[in-house]
Amino acid sequence: MEIQIQLDRILQGSFELQALNLIFVFQVNCPGCFLYGFPLVNKLHERYRSAGLNVLGISTAFEDFELNTAANTELLLTQKQTVGATRRSIGAIYDLAIDFPIAVDRLTTGTELATPEHIEFLCGMMSGKDLADREALRQKVKDYLQKDAQTSATFTLNNLPGTPTFLLIDRHQQLLERWFGHISEAEAIERISKHLPAASASLE
Repeated sequence: MEIQIQLDRILQGSFELQALNLIFVFQVNCPGCFLYGFPLVNKLHERYRSAGLNVLGISTAFEDFELNTAANTELLLTQKQTVGATRRSIGAIYDLAIDFPIAVDRLTTGTELATPEHIEFLCGMMSGKDLADREALRQKVKDYLQKDAQTSATFTLNNLPGTPTFLLIDRHQQLLERWFGHISEAEAIERISKHLPAASASLE
């Protein structure tokens, strides 16, 4: 399955798709992203970048749009400042270094996203379901997209369940692994290493 990546801009570092890419989708107003997501991605980035793992964090928004902003993401990267529920959970300053590239998801509207191409893309993600009435499915997807006055393109077009979400993709944006929420470092390593033979040798 192909993954859609639509970015507004890159705030830190640079990123180009390589043979193996870990996409970490987070919100700044998401305590779990900071308690579990960033520490895990930092470890994976440090451990496997020399073996070919390419990492990108995407700051997105599917709720609390006044807090999950590009400006607040920049404050995190430049001044380590946190916001909202994250601040209440871990404090005003996030001490952990964020050393991998960070981009901002493209903020848009549901109506703008509801193009025939995007509708077909999302219909294709449902290929395992009963598609006897393709036109009814298209209309359902169109209604789903148009319901949001504000939305983020990468988050919505890939029908992500929330944050943190992790997508392991190849250079053609084909999905290899996908998981949501908190998993152990050992499980993440197991998921990644089977797609990166050079990484398998470093497993302890």
